[in-house]
Amino acid sequence: MPRFRQTLVQRFPVLGSLHKLFHSALGKVALLLSVVKHGFNYVRFDIFWETRVQLTSKIAIRNRLSKPIIHLYATCWNEARIVPYFMDHYSKFVDEFHIYDNMSSDSTVERLARHKNVTITPFDTGGTFDEATLLQIRNNEWKKSRGFADFVIVCDMDEFLFHPEMTSLLRLLKKHAFTVVKPHGYNMVSENLPEFDGVRAITQLIRTGVPDEKNYSKTIFFNPMLKDINFGPGCHKSHPQGTIKQYHSSRLKLLHYKLVDRETIARKTEGCRERMSENNKRHGWSRHYMKPEDQAIREFDHMLSLGRKII
Repeated sequence: MPRFRQTLVQRFPVLGSLHKLFHSALGKVALLLSVVKHGFNYVRFDIFWETRVQLTSKIAIRNRLSKPIIHLYATCWNEARIVPYFMDHYSKFVDEFHIYDNMSSDSTVERLARHKNVTITPFDTGGTFDEATLLQIRNNEWKKSRGFADFVIVCDMDEFLFHPEMTSLLRLLKKHAFTVVKPHGYNMVSENLPEFDGVRAITQLIRTGVPDEKNYSKTIFFNPMLKDINFGPGCHKSHPQGTIKQYHSSRLKLLHYKLVDRETIARKTEGCRERMSENNKRHGWSRHYMKPEDQAIREFDHMLSLGRKII
């Protein structure tokens, strides 16, 4: 067929021009449709739904809506510094925590065990950082909450779902039967992360970040009655299956608190690089941890210079 098409174009050159014009027009139509879709979603969620959230935030209205039951699933390895902030943040609206610990050697498990609604499940990857094992957990363990929770959150310990009126938003999401929620992703940045003082939330201490919709607008919040979520490596992409009704607002943010402490960046980069599994290396998964420490610090400093107020 390609040879036949080539022969036609040689005999009738105008067909080549028409063919290029047709594909150019298709590209412009696709771009126009994308712009229209984006505009529609902005009006629908960022304006209409956000107005509803603000109205619902009034106590008399909010209390007429039932609170959704939310279960959280997370994997971790040596996250002692962030654990107190993580539990402080999510305990405000999460009912049960299911934490899968990859044999942490610091005080991560001890700090998690202080909370009664936390179930800690250890898993051993032979001292390696293996994305395939993490994917198996993230894509399957949340299914245990079917019939028990209205929503599940599947995240890392440095990922914080944030909305200034989270309680009102969650009640509306339940009432209107949204099944997949896609927040807007940000890389939060700070020179250092102080020890948790029991008073100030991490969202009060570190408000500066860099938008990163491509990598961190993850669908980590969804109804467990979905058939599958189908996360890819790092959960940066997903392909939900089941009854899909998606909520996608830039006002709902996924704050990635990874680049918030110079010392932690250096230590974690070195630790993950040394633990990198052969499976990860073969597939190119988590290759950002393979950078030399000085390169990771240079990139950290660059991100600090780009930071602006996010919340």
